[in-house]
Amino acid sequence: MPSAGALEGEEEAAVLTEEEYGNIDPNFFDEGYSLAASTGFKVWTGSRLLVETLTWPQSNDSERLREIQDRFRNGAKAVELGAGVGVVGTYLAAIGAQVLITDLPTIVENAIDVNLERNKHIEFKYDDDVDVDDNSCNSCPTWLQPHGLNIGRGWADATAVDWVQPLEEQLTEEQSTCLDFIVASDVVFLKEMLSSLFDTVAALFKSSVASSPPFILSFQRRDAKEGEDSKAFTTLDGILQAVQDRGWKLECLAWRHVTVPKETEEGNILMVQSEVFVFEINP
Repeated sequence: MPSAGALEGEEEAAVLTEEEYGNIDPNFFDEGYSLAASTGFKVWTGSRLLVETLTWPQSNDSERLREIQDRFRNGAKAVELGAGVGVVGTYLAAIGAQVLITDLPTIVENAIDVNLERNKHIEFKYDDDVDVDDNSCNSCPTWLQPHGLNIGRGWADATAVDWVQPLEEQLTEEQSTCLDFIVASDVVFLKEMLSSLFDTVAALFKSSVASSPPFILSFQRRDAKEGEDSKAFTTLDGILQAVQDRGWKLECLAWRHVTVPKETEEGNILMVQSEVFVFEINP
């Protein structure tokens, strides 16, 4: 059996093939990085539903949802938590919002910053049946300076925010006090994430108490059956209980069934039905 950590005698070193090197996560040893953080380089179903819900009005949308959509189109200030590659925040900026997109340093550097640069100065046009005021800002808002970029009709910037670190050490006072919305898409699928996310949201609720920003959260159910405890995944009941424990209020803005691939223990891929929700949470 090969030794662990050091070679002995004539023992040969293990050599990785080029294919095996390609399967290594290049960010694995970065500070603050984890298995959960590695999922930030993918676009999940919850992100797609959140983009659709907040940016493309439908005839059956509630009055409250229409109000939220209108505010994003007309310059609302938002912070996105656990943004991954930044799809949601970038799209919100494109329709007219001002967005600070956040995640761990590695993801900001290797995904969000790159994608913002690719999308700067793009044009965004609504369908003719969407009523939009021309409220685009011609210069970068002060709270996103000096690195904010013009994305479509709005502005966006990126910065690192680690949910287990003090928020006041990561955001400026203006960034944490001027918010109209807090946004996160499908970021609490693992149980270990829920408490730290809600701690960060609680800090933002407190710092932005004057503007009373709601927390808009998308969530895809990954537990087998609701009511049964899952060892790894956050359940819908788990979110509802965590909201209740903090004395917050929750409303469902959107919901739908989606078909997603799921790998069985035997390695087979099955297409199964799952539920995706968009919640509005307020203190």
